[in-house]
Amino acid sequence: MKLGDLLVSDGLLTPQQVESALRAQVMWGGRLGTNLVELGLADLDALSRALGRQHKLPAALARHFERGDRELQRLLSADVAERFACVPLLRVGESGEDVVVAVIDPLAAKPNAIVADELGVAPDRIIQSVAAELRIRYYLERVYGIARDVRFLRSRGPTVPAYPQFTEAPPEEPSSAPDVDIPIDIAPPDIVTAIPNIVTEKDELTTPVSISTATVVSSKPSADPAPRPIPRRAQTAPIAPPPRAASPAESLDDLTAYIVTDDDASATPAPAPIVDEPSGRDRRQYVRTLADMVDPGLPTGLEHKTLGRIAIRRVAVNAEPNAASSFPEVTRAIRRATDRERIAELAMAAIDRFAPTCEAAMLLIVRGEVAIGWKGFVRSKEPPPEFAVPLDRPGLVVVARRNTTARCSAHDLGQIDRLLLEALGHDDGDLVVVPVAVAGQVVCMIATATAPDAPVAAVEAVAAAAAAAFARLMQAAGR
Repeated sequence: MKLGDLLVSDGLLTPQQVESALRAQVMWGGRLGTNLVELGLADLDALSRALGRQHKLPAALARHFERGDRELQRLLSADVAERFACVPLLRVGESGEDVVVAVIDPLAAKPNAIVADELGVAPDRIIQSVAAELRIRYYLERVYGIARDVRFLRSRGPTVPAYPQFTEAPPEEPSSAPDVDIPIDIAPPDIVTAIPNIVTEKDELTTPVSISTATVVSSKPSADPAPRPIPRRAQTAPIAPPPRAASPAESLDDLTAYIVTDDDASATPAPAPIVDEPSGRDRRQYVRTLADMVDPGLPTGLEHKTLGRIAIRRVAVNAEPNAASSFPEVTRAIRRATDRERIAELAMAAIDRFAPTCEAAMLLIVRGEVAIGWKGFVRSKEPPPEFAVPLDRPGLVVVARRNTTARCSAHDLGQIDRLLLEALGHDDGDLVVVPVAVAGQVVCMIATATAPDAPVAAVEAVAAAAAAAFARLMQAAGR
């Protein structure tokens, strides 16, 4: 049974709550459980128990990870841990002949044998236990130094808003919809030319968002601002034992029965946390943004830290539209793309090809109070770095969040916007940010470095096509 169906059938979540997470998944990626946690609809331990019931494996909870045996964990190479997304936890049994390994998905026979070989035990002595994706990736970083993707870091802000709940289906695209080519020399549409410093945090936080043909599903009940955890069931169905010898925990939903006592001193304490156990026990590590590169107290001027001060990795477009395709054919392909990755790849490739005055572009995903770089390109240079733009600081991205194209020349940019232009590999020309909105709510943006006063109609057409594609996928996710 699918996780969402399981949670609904158990009465732990409503269909509307699951649909909200599925729509968020369309934009943010990650697994359904990850999105449920981020929307405040589940906590990690309860989610792990639900995953355990789904996979018929015991659940690895926060207390089991905290007691992880460091000597045991050192036996498994970081390469294998990353490859199979698994973390060894404890030796259990009367003589410690069994090893508990936490996984995101159950390991097949061959991966299980590889892990067992590195840990020095027989494959049937591995006790697989399931844990939430967020927790596994946190401990891969904590134990093995495998950095998490920005996707799995918490964004700043009190809560992450849910995505639109459609009250009616978006209109279907006619099969014979007229195609309008976008000539390169077309006159630019009306664009808000903004000096970011005129936008204040107060303005942004108090500006109402117009939601057309949609209502927003709150990620938390209005009467209870605290995240709603999934309660543990009073009774759980028997769980089939993991691939090993007979287990003492066949009727339990976590690893408790495998461990002799909670005070068992045989387990080596885990190292100090890296300030982000997502269960809320420790301080969180947040997504680092361009604002983190600016020294506190610096005036709004040319003084700023370089991008090299933040560890970054390059992101690139991996697909191109067919060389024979026209612009209308490419935008139609974007609208009909079947997954988020394909939408992003086609959108960036279309701008690369059909907007020659656009020197660089990056698709930014809105999550909470940040917009995170996802896919992009820079002409004749390395792809742009992975970065995030704060939405609580004045800038063009904040203006575009109001569902209007924002533009400013390089010499008039504020501090954050100059860093954004630098991240796109340029220090001159214009910075243009085009919103991608679903039902009036901006879910992502396209940031571009373009020639001064050059038209951006092609970029806006790509943004409209991407918005239609994301709306269709969100609609399908809620069915």
